Amino acid sequence: MARKTKEEFKRQRKPSIFIVCEGRNKTERTYFNHFNQRNAPYNLRIWDSESTDIMSMTKRADSLYTEYDLDAKIGDKVYCMVDLDLEQNKYEKYLKAKKLYKNIEIIPSNPCFETWLQYYFTAHPKAVSSSQKAKEEMQGFVAGYTESMDIIAVKGFGENNHVMAIDRAEKKNYSYSEGQTIIEKNPYTRKRPNRPPIPNQIHSRLRKRVTSRPTPTKISQSIW
Repeated sequence: MARKTKEEFKRQRKPSIFIVCEGRNKTERTYFNHFNQRNAPYNLRIWDSESTDIMSMTKRADSLYTEYDLDAKIGDKVYCMVDLDLEQNKYEKYLKAKKLYKNIEIIPSNPCFETWLQYYFTAHPKAVSSSQKAKEEMQGFVAGYTESMDIIAVKGFGENNHVMAIDRAEKKNYSYSEGQTIIEKNPYTRKRPNRPPIPNQIHSRLRKRVTSRPTPTKISQSIW
């Protein structure tokens, strides 16, 4: 039997989805691991960047395309999660990285990832003065909250909760004026271009199911 060529193997394997997180951020890794399911139409890998600097993180994320021989044509994707922390300097680095690294999608939260988590509990997260304040706000929803806590498991959240959080964040993001920059939006989670805003798109595709061989379009529908 002839061996499969590299291209044949690519066409038959599941698309690979990489999510690059800040430093050794336990919050994001613990959270996204809940979507790493055996029967998913993709192979999900959560990657620690070993850095919190946006330029270093996005450079590392971009390098994964070569390191793992990824191919966007079959649905391979690399996402990089960044916290803007209400800092103009970080926002400028985010804009620079977007222009420099076209292969990846950068997913910003302002001020931090806990902004997204709050939408599981409320439709109206408070504007805060720092990322630390956003984390303190989480303690009002979950007693004893820490960054290493598995919120999904602790609260028993399921698909309905994910969809509700998406809808809440969409409405909040959509309420901002078009002239506002991301750093001026507090709170903010990433929106999808060219349609009403969708935060943290790894969940926005839970509404749709993949029932055939995954295509790049269907992969984006199922995970991001």
